[in-house]
Formats: sequence, structure tokens, C-alpha cells
Amino acid sequence: MAKDESASRANNSRIKKAFQVGIHVPFWAIVLLAAAVLGKRGDLTPTASEHWAMIVGLAEIGFGLIAAGFGACANYLDESEEGQDLRRERRALLLGAGALVSAGSALILIRLTGADRFVSPVAGVTGALLLNLSAAILAAIRLRGMDELNRRVALDASHLALTSLIWFGGTWAVLAHVRFTPAPDALDWLTMLHGFSFIAGLVAAARRGVFEANRPRAT
Repeated sequence: MAKDESASRANNSRIKKAFQVGIHVPFWAIVLLAAAVLGKRGDLTPTASEHWAMIVGLAEIGFGLIAAGFGACANYLDESEEGQDLRRERRALLLGAGALVSAGSALILIRLTGADRFVSPVAGVTGALLLNLSAAILAAIRLRGMDELNRRVALDASHLALTSLIWFGGTWAVLAHVRFTPAPDALDWLTMLHGFSFIAGLVAAARRGVFEANRPRAT
């Protein structure tokens, strides 16, 4: 019996790794190719704000793809406790993945938008609004499907994100007001909003014990 369980865990591990590799390798290859193209444009040297926007956006997409990989492989896992858990949480994983990828893509799109950038202002703003709307709809659908405990954890994460934004952004604004630091620009505020929401989601996942268990759970 123990041997069968060990073989099942090994098989599930191989399947999960295969899905993660199949999702992440093409995506990061595209990212590296895009970075190489952007690097050749010397007239488009990114600012610190644009660097942070890109980092946060890629982090959101990266974690979204991880969740998508676990959700996509759920039906291919053995009939083990791990497989049953993933199949039960598959919908929440895929909805959360879609929300993260949409939000991260919106932030990166805005980072690339401007009169002298790769995306025109009208196209960039329209695309970012649609992506953010998609992220909000997917997150709302996911929230409605949660039980009371998980819904409360998600709402706590939202409160933590808002509180962190107020404290960090507010402190920055105060220091800028007295000329101690440069004032945050619009992209900085967008990056902080995305970043603190993302970090709050990880904190909520940690509170549920996701990072302590061998199997993932929807965050």
C-alpha cells in the first residue's frame, strides 16, 4: 500500500512538473525575446518606475501561470488525496490564474504605453481597462464560489492590500510633500496597487498553509 502511494505521488509530481514546464518555458522565452527587442531601442531607456511596473506585472503573470498549471493538470492526476483536492479546487485555481494574468498584463501594457512608446495611448488605455475589467470579473466569480471561511480570508487580504497601500503610499506622499523625496507618479501608484494586492494574496495563501503543504490550494 505504501509502495502504491509512493508511486502515485511520484507520478503526480511528474505530471505537475510537465505542465509547469509546458506553460512557463514558452512564456519566459517570449519575455526574453521581448526584452532583447526593447533593449535595442536606446531611445526608450526605462525609468525606475517602469522597471518596477514590469517586475510586478511579470510576478503576477508568473504566479498566475503556476496556478493555471496546477488547475490544468488536475484531471490527469491519480485518484489520490492530492488529485482529489486539485480537482475540487480546479475552478478556483483557473479563475485566480486568469485574474492574475489579466492584471499583470494590464500593468505591463500601461508600462509600454505612451506617445513615444510601443503602444499608442488610446490603444494602451483601452486594452488596460479591458484587462482590468476581466481581472475584476474573474476575481468576483471566484469569490462568489468560495465558502464562508475562504471568502473571509480573501476579504482580509483585500483589507491588508488597501491598508498597505495607504501606509506606504501615504508615507511616500508626505515625504514628497516636504521635498524629502521625489513625488510618486501615476505609474508608481498603479504598481503599488498591483504589488500590494499581489503580496496580500500571498499572505492569505500562507495563512491557509499553502506553502507548508505538499499540495497546492486555491488562494
